[in-house]
Amino acid sequence: MTEDVNRVNKCYKESLKPTAKTNVLECRVCEEVFTVDGMKVPRLLHCGHTVCHSCLLHLRPCMNDQQFLLCPFDRQPMDISQNNIYGLKKNFALIELLERLEESNCEKTLVLERERLQSNQSCDEDEAHTAVLYCTICAIHLCENCDNTIHSSKTLSKHKRVPLSEKPKDKPKCPVHTTHVAEFTCSQEGCHNSLMCYLCKDYGRHSTHKLALVEVEAENIRKSIITALQKMTQFMESMRDTANRIGMYTVIQDLEGWAIEDARQRVRQHFEELRVLLAEQEKAAISCIEAETRGRLRALRQQQEDLTTTRSQVADVCIQCESILDSEDWKLLNSATKVKEVLTTLEQQQQHYAQLGPDFLTPESSIPIIFSRDNRVHIGTKIDMRVVILGLDGAGKTSILTAMRGITLTSPPIPTIGFNVESLEYKNLVFTLWDVGGQQKFRPLWKHYYHNTQAVIFVVDASNRSRFEEAQNELSKIINERKLKDALFLIYANKQDVPGCASVEELTDILCLQKLCCGRAWHIQGSSLVANAGGFTQGLDWLTQRLGTPETLYTIPTVS
Repeated sequence: MTEDVNRVNKCYKESLKPTAKTNVLECRVCEEVFTVDGMKVPRLLHCGHTVCHSCLLHLRPCMNDQQFLLCPFDRQPMDISQNNIYGLKKNFALIELLERLEESNCEKTLVLERERLQSNQSCDEDEAHTAVLYCTICAIHLCENCDNTIHSSKTLSKHKRVPLSEKPKDKPKCPVHTTHVAEFTCSQEGCHNSLMCYLCKDYGRHSTHKLALVEVEAENIRKSIITALQKMTQFMESMRDTANRIGMYTVIQDLEGWAIEDARQRVRQHFEELRVLLAEQEKAAISCIEAETRGRLRALRQQQEDLTTTRSQVADVCIQCESILDSEDWKLLNSATKVKEVLTTLEQQQQHYAQLGPDFLTPESSIPIIFSRDNRVHIGTKIDMRVVILGLDGAGKTSILTAMRGITLTSPPIPTIGFNVESLEYKNLVFTLWDVGGQQKFRPLWKHYYHNTQAVIFVVDASNRSRFEEAQNELSKIINERKLKDALFLIYANKQDVPGCASVEELTDILCLQKLCCGRAWHIQGSSLVANAGGFTQGLDWLTQRLGTPETLYTIPTVS
């Protein structure tokens, strides 16, 4: 009885041993595997059979007038009298196959070694071993040893085995029918990508909704993530280039070094031509240059820090998106809402970045300076001018301000309470227009708007003759203000379309402008919202001619 048991165990152990290798690449005489070179190199006989070199040496040749060697399989004679068995050709087709097998074994060894280093999965047959392969039929993890012993029987050897890194991903189960695979997802808005099987698809609550395959929906999300990653990469490259233009191209260093010094020198040269009388204006201009430079330096440094921070945040999101791409489909679908929110936020940042002006994306190290005719220094290509619009109530100050901006009034404007302020860009000037209320109670407050004013627009209602004397008194007070001793005066004779109004020449005599404005730069211009709308721009042309000086624009070219 004991002998029978031992015999059965022996047979069982032998059945577990790997099957004999196929004899296609073995010598059929010695049953040893062929080699690419050496004593086991395959040689081709004249009859077509292949025998290793070692076996040919052991075959006894037939001695006759000629030396013959008989094939060990069909006994066909071969003449080997000239070069002995070395004259037989090698089976190069078989040698090439051997080389391919060696390369395949090397590649397999490298793959298994890489899987062994990366894997932390234990073998299902022996937990002490580390799994490197996965059987797609049995759905088990195998190590290399168990694959060669247990999993190499006649039946199991036909199973497909793949490296552990190529293991098929687990398919999610339907939350309702847990035995079925969830193959579909609901893409209806509000369903949040619910997973379902084919039964839920046809008979569940999502049967009337818009459905899609899990793989297709997951692939669409992956494509959107990949597209977003490409956009974010371009976004980061743009931010990096901008940051490099700020830092690498020495814009900040130039502003801290030669640029500000050169600007100071040009300011000094300009004011030296005016000698002693312009000393105060020179000092004020240098102060303005230094303040502008400090402001630009602070802005550029802040921009550089913001770009670095935003680029770092986008890089973190890219890493998170790349990690989500490798996750399973059902996990990817669960995180689709979060991914969309992140992509929407990034797209908003990218749109905000695209809307930035050229001053932010391509900063310059030059400091453009413009000198006006009143010897004021202006930073930039435009001259900023502060203009105050004054006059009696009902003269049409707000209507003139609206017409200058190119807006047509559909109804009469209401009286101004306090003031209106508007910015108007005209030719090379940028006017800041202060429209101050003209009621009696507001006139004492006019003096608070005189500081740093380059021009005064005084509006007179040419159709209301009863208030000419009042208008003359108020104009006289304004002209005698010390803060306005260098200001230009533009008088608008408004409402020229009203019958019986005073003409420009008549109003000049009534207001005694020749005497009142003696020694001052002044101009009177007729205007009307109906008949002479071009009078407003003609007045602005006069201010531009008197204030603007485009020939004195200085800029420093960027040093490469």
